[in-house]
Amino acid sequence: MKHCLRNMAAAVALSVAAAGAAHAASVSVQFPTSSATVVGSVGFINPTQIGYFWSVSRGDLVSQGYSSTGLFNPSSLSMDLDVVSNNLAPGQSVDWDVLVNNVDVGDWSWSSTDGTGLTNIALAFAPIAGEFSSLALVVKNQVPGGDGSISLRLGTTTTVSNEAPEPGTLLLLGLTLAGLASTRRR
Repeated sequence: MKHCLRNMAAAVALSVAAAGAAHAASVSVQFPTSSATVVGSVGFINPTQIGYFWSVSRGDLVSQGYSSTGLFNPSSLSMDLDVVSNNLAPGQSVDWDVLVNNVDVGDWSWSSTDGTGLTNIALAFAPIAGEFSSLALVVKNQVPGGDGSISLRLGTTTTVSNEAPEPGTLLLLGLTLAGLASTRRR
């Protein structure tokens, strides 16, 4: 009985340690960069600026892939964007879908009254299975011809995070529970 209680106490301690090891992980990437795919009326305006964005029918977007990020099951992002030109006519806006791994995770909109400057988009969403591998902004409205556009600066930072336990933590928790079950059978 004493041996059984000692094994149970060890299993519970290991289980608590495993649960404590489940923490959020994150990765920070530059978005957009000069290697991004850009569809806009000009595309790459100069070495630091992309645009001009205003057309869903043309397929305006900014998309970028990342390899071997090591971040699995992303569930939130904090995206900095720097709008360097805003030529939108009064009452106009450019509306965007925000995609992570080609999954729409939220929306962003920039209007004529927003001016220019740095902004942050913070989104939380259901975990996306697999390794984080891409970001995209896709225009989802049409600004009437002659009513303006916006452009973005290259090289701002996006941090993508998860709230899921790491795979090793899940394995450790499973082994702990198996050990606890075998101790209980004796």
